[in-house]
Formats: sequence, structure tokens, C-alpha cells
Amino acid sequence: MKYFILLISLSIVTSCNTNKQSSQGDFNLEMAQKFLDNIILNPEIAKSLLHDEFTFSWMGLIEQGGEIWNKDNLFNEYFKTIIPEILPNGIVLNTVDSISDNNGVAIIQEGDAVGKNGEYDNKYVWIFKMMDGLIFSVREYNSDILVATQLYDYKIVPLE
Repeated sequence: MKYFILLISLSIVTSCNTNKQSSQGDFNLEMAQKFLDNIILNPEIAKSLLHDEFTFSWMGLIEQGGEIWNKDNLFNEYFKTIIPEILPNGIVLNTVDSISDNNGVAIIQEGDAVGKNGEYDNKYVWIFKMMDGLIFSVREYNSDILVATQLYDYKIVPLE
């Protein structure tokens, strides 16, 4: 009987802990999605979700790839001048999958846009790290070839 009561007690404690982890993961996911939903049209909302030491980087190998942006210049320069130049008609991003836990979030999205050089329907993975209940860092991954050819003026040439 003592073992049975101990087993039930452990089950309850484990169950409560799992809910807390799930709740934090859900909170992180909601915050990350809210950031993505507001980065262009409501930058002040998106900015309010960021840690003071926030960093952002597009992880591509061309143009702006690997550059580290902070809480201020991300919105004052990157999303205000660079993105409108290469995506003059904007972009629609649709979330197709996600995963989250206490420390971060990964969101997979599919884009629908026309870049300055034609159709640009890239696929994205956004990796969020959280700290102190805020977004600490975001890393954006997508197809370098599509970015290079449709948003910048790179040409693909066959190897001989």
C-alpha cells in the first residue's frame, strides 16, 4: 500500500511538472509567432517582445548573410529599408509546423511573394532562443540560391 501511494504521488508530481514545461513551451511559441506576425506591419509590438541583448541573423552566405542585427537596427534598417528593396510587394508567410520547449522555439514557414527578380516562394526555419521571458535571439534559415537569384542579381552558371 505504501508503494502504491508513493507511485501515485510520483505520478502526480511528474504530471504537474510536465504541464508547467508544456505551458512555458506554449507561451514561447505564442510569443515567437506574435513576433513573426508583427515584424513588418507592427514593429513596435514585435520589438516589445525582445530582450535588451537581442540578436538576429539571416544565416545565408550572400549579401546580408551572417550579419548580426540588434533590437534597434533590425527594425530601423533591416525591415525598413533592406527588405522592402528586395521584396517590394511584401511577403505572406504561412506557418506549417513548429516545436517549442522552455528554452526556445523552431517555426517552419512557407513564403509567398514576388521578389525584385520574379517569383519568390521560399521555405523558412526560424530558430528562437528565449531568456527572461523574452526573445533573446532569432536565426533565420532558407534557400540561399532562391534568395540570390530572385532577390539579388546573382546568376546560376553551369560548371564546365
